[in-house]
Amino acid sequence: MSSGPIPAPNSEERLELAKVLSSGILAKAPRQARLLQYVCDEYFAGRADQIKEYRLATEVLGRAPDFDQDRDAIVRVEFHRLRHKLKQYYESEGAGHALRIVIDPGHYVPRFVTQEPLPGFASSSQKGLRDGEDNSGSPPAPEWNIGPSAQTATAVPPEPKPRLGFPILLMLSVGLALIVLVAAAISLSWWRHLGAGAQRTPAASGNASVTPPLTTVATNAVRILCGYAKNSYIDRDGSAWSGDRYYSGGEALSQPQQFIARAADMTLFETMRAGTFSYNIPLKPGNYELHLYFVESHYGPGTLSGGGETSRLFNVLMNGKPLLKIFDIINDAGGNNTADVRVFKDVRPDPDGYLHLKFEPLIDVPALSALEIEPAPSGRINPIRIAARDHSYTDHAGNLWKSDHYYDGGQLALHITRFPVSRSPDPDLYSGERFGHFSYAIPVAPGKYRVTLRFAETYWAVPNRYPSLPDQNGLQNGGAGSRLFDVYCNGVALLRNFDIFKEAGGPLKALDKTFHNLEPSAEGKLLLSFVPVRDYACLNAVEVEYESD
Repeated sequence: MSSGPIPAPNSEERLELAKVLSSGILAKAPRQARLLQYVCDEYFAGRADQIKEYRLATEVLGRAPDFDQDRDAIVRVEFHRLRHKLKQYYESEGAGHALRIVIDPGHYVPRFVTQEPLPGFASSSQKGLRDGEDNSGSPPAPEWNIGPSAQTATAVPPEPKPRLGFPILLMLSVGLALIVLVAAAISLSWWRHLGAGAQRTPAASGNASVTPPLTTVATNAVRILCGYAKNSYIDRDGSAWSGDRYYSGGEALSQPQQFIARAADMTLFETMRAGTFSYNIPLKPGNYELHLYFVESHYGPGTLSGGGETSRLFNVLMNGKPLLKIFDIINDAGGNNTADVRVFKDVRPDPDGYLHLKFEPLIDVPALSALEIEPAPSGRINPIRIAARDHSYTDHAGNLWKSDHYYDGGQLALHITRFPVSRSPDPDLYSGERFGHFSYAIPVAPGKYRVTLRFAETYWAVPNRYPSLPDQNGLQNGGAGSRLFDVYCNGVALLRNFDIFKEAGGPLKALDKTFHNLEPSAEGKLLLSFVPVRDYACLNAVEVEYESD
């Protein structure tokens, strides 16, 4: 059944589509170009009512017939990108076009909207745009917003604006005067109410979340899952995260569950806020450290979009000053689908009592998965303690050791032995280990750090160990020489042919190795690599403490 008149082949709408598809904006965005072509073709054919999320996923984006839109947000993510591309086009190449293609947020049917030409621009129909003519030198159009209409079988044309005559102007003037009087009366009553001790709660407007008054600012850690729709989440270490809040602009997005390297908790990277957006977070005066969580799952090897480095570039500002410049998630993380955390010290709220974070696009749009703010000593970050186990651990001094974080490769194992590890007030800290060929990319702020690696041989030559394969020397129980490995920090050797058994003087004996003045990479990481020489490398725990600038 036809859902509306089919535009003629030479219609202005078809010409406008051709111009957008041939523009430089979509040259590096083949998926968005295919989506735009598809939805416009369906609209031209009178099948706008058939433009559904399932068909878009399976017929355009290559998803399997068992596609589940509740678990896979691919269509919503790609249309978010397409809307951004259209906005870029009409702010640059298409700034002088009288006809514009609009796809409203939450909908997939295109609308062709007539706009008043900007001063200094002639529409393409007026000036007869020649093939290959370059409009890139035209000044950008001012920001324009078109509110969404209800999804219908046909595009919804804009309603004509009535001409305002004298009676209408008179009625509007009287109405505005009444509104001002009523607002003044309400305001007076409200402020009197405030004087009696009532708490002021500003209302949210548009796409901005509610920002609470400064009387309720955080005194402890602030943890926010960007784009997360639920009120709260408890991670594997028992830390509480709130849903998305304090934001302005951008769009909440989610992605299907998938493996993210170096992510101890995948939930922290399943949602994001993307677009041009900011966070204005109320904080008590003091000193803090800031953690920003990123992941790139749209671009890179193995994705339908392809691409890689430079596919997404953006700036991050804190309190109006640059924090990250020309930031590239893939480059910073060392690959796509890899958790990336950046840490900043000496973070303080602005004089207005808020920490202002602003994300500005350069190529494609910024994306942020989570942010974390913790009180910290001035000039340094808090110690980082990680135990190779699947849950957190509190030592005899009351220090909290997080569960296994920031790792890639290897396996996690728990060795329960008849005898506890000796020479340590915390023998349980050595019961878990990561073994194999693995690394840890520990995010830190600029500076020099003391790193302590904690080891114990809990496998070879352990009394009453369950019999298994002999070591590579042919010994059934093993001992000195059974396990040898190297340890590197950002490519510099810390340990070579390291033998835990030999240096500790036997099995089940704690052996800690401390290294001073280690500096992070340009990406803000202490990359600790554990490379087997004989058998497998292993590690029980790692502690990172700030030393100096």
